[in-house]
This record gives sequence, structure tokens and C-alpha cells, in this order.
Amino acid sequence: MLSGTRPYDEPMTTEPSSAAPSGTAASPWLAPLLRAVPAIIVGLAITFTADHSPALGLVMLGAFGLATALVLALTSLRMRRGEPLRPLHRGLALIAGLAGALALVVLATVGGGLALLLLLVGGYAVLAGALELVWGIRHRDRSPLARDAVVIGVGTLALAVVLALVGDPVSAVGFFGAYAVVLGIFLLIAGLSLKWSTPVKESAAS
Repeated sequence: MLSGTRPYDEPMTTEPSSAAPSGTAASPWLAPLLRAVPAIIVGLAITFTADHSPALGLVMLGAFGLATALVLALTSLRMRRGEPLRPLHRGLALIAGLAGALALVVLATVGGGLALLLLLVGGYAVLAGALELVWGIRHRDRSPLARDAVVIGVGTLALAVVLALVGDPVSAVGFFGAYAVVLGIFLLIAGLSLKWSTPVKESAAS
């Protein structure tokens, strides 16, 4: 009578591979695509509107700020805890939401004005631009979106500089609309470029 175990007595088993993370955590390219939507809508709305009054600028800033804050907050909730993009989106959501809410409050109470429009848009540009620029520099080796964040941060700070030199509402609202369009297009390109490059990186890693 033979004793011992034989290799073919027990079926071979393999450990199940860990499931890939889902949502924005596994698809960082989705975050800039969603963020581009309110920017493009607001930018095109300003571009195709003849009235570039301070009141229109405040309405557009309110819509841009609140919609951007909502998108950034939702995308940050879908990111895993260690995702470097998560704190950036939360910080930008706070800044954009505050700027958008203040713009609508000022419009409803004071009625608008060039000085208030420049103050709110310029304040948003300084805070958001500085945050994104610093984040991009600090995470240039940790996130594929760091270089894009540096470009966006510099461009947003440039908007603040331009608005400081503007003396009429038509130019102020026009520059804000142009910034929103350029920002939206850049975010679309960044998101799609990251999406298309992801399969290549995964193949090289495997």
C-alpha cells in the first residue's frame, strides 16, 4: 500500500488577484475631464453674450465657482485615501465655492460693480493659481497631472495680473471668459492624453 501524498491528488489553486480600484482612483484622467465641463460652458456663454457688464461677470463667476466646486468635491469623494490629487481638489473646491457664493451674494445685495468683480475674480485667481502651482511643483514626481497643474496654476495667476491692469468691465468679463475657455480645453486635452497613455504604461509594467 502506497503512502504519502501525490502531486495530482489535490487540484492546483491560484490566489485570486487583487481587484483593481474603481472610480476616479483607477481613472485619474476622468477628474480633469469633468472639471473642464463647467469651465467650457461658462466661457462659451460669456463669449456669445454681447452684454459684458459687471452683473454678467458676477453671474458667470457664481455659476463657474459653484459648478466647479461641486465637480471637484464629487471627484475627490471617489478618490482613494492616498490619492495625491484628492487634497488639491478639496482645496480648489473650497476656493471656487467661496468665490461663486460671494459673487451671487454681492450681486443680490449690492448689485455688482467693476471693483467688486475685479476683487472677486482676482482673489479667486490668486488663491486657486497659487494652490495649484505649489501642488504641481511638490507632486511632480508623484502624479501624472503635476505638470498640467503647474501650467494651470501659472495661467490662473496670469489672469489675476491681467485683471489688475484692466479698467473697464468689457475687458474684465472678456478676459475671464477667455480664461475659462482656455482652461476647459486644456483640461480636456490633459484628461484625454492621460487616458490614452494609460494602456501603454500598463502594458510596459506587465
